[in-house]
Amino acid sequence: MKFFIDTANVDEIRTVNEWGILAGVTTNPTLVAKEGRDYEEVIKEICAIVD
Repeated sequence: MKFFIDTANVDEIRTVNEWGILAGVTTNPTLVAKEGRDYEEVIKEICAIVD
């Protein structure tokens, strides 16, 4: 079984990634917009966390 988190909140992603069970992240432009940050910046940060 693989676990994915569906969010653009980097704090949530970091927390779940620390648990050692995260297989990946799914997100979309609406979730990124809710974070109030630049789209490309958020995506790059997410990639750095889960890489």
